[in-house]
Amino acid sequence: MPILVPLSDLLGLSRQITVLVYQYGAGLCEMLTPTNGALMAILAAAGVRFEHWLRFAIPVCVVLFVLGAAAIGIGIAMGLR
Repeated sequence: MPILVPLSDLLGLSRQITVLVYQYGAGLCEMLTPTNGALMAILAAAGVRFEHWLRFAIPVCVVLFVLGAAAIGIGIAMGLR
């Protein structure tokens, strides 16, 4: 965030939108990253192979990405400050 806040100020975006973008991106990455220990532990406990998880999770992430992009677009259009 120390890098993103000055960048958002430079681009004319509000800091709320910057934090929202950061949180959406982090949440989507956590669903797919194989180095996420909690994800791998849950998949191992459930007996789900990572390849099967990806086959399920990628379409869900695409839908969440589109919804997040729409929410960010609405936030920018509303001029959140």
